[in-house]
Amino acid sequence: MWFKRILASLMGVRSSRDLENDLSNLSIPKFIILFLTLNAVFISLIILAINLI
Repeated sequence: MWFKRILASLMGVRSSRDLENDLSNLSIPKFIILFLTLNAVFISLIILAINLI
């Protein structure tokens, strides 16, 4: 749930105050999961783009 709220906030769907509240409740394990997930998605998109070319 927190992951979807943070992503929605970063995309501009929610207010900045909601993003501030979500980020204040972010712990180290949650930050690591968020970081790894965003990196995996980014790397997957790059690999997909390279394979399509």
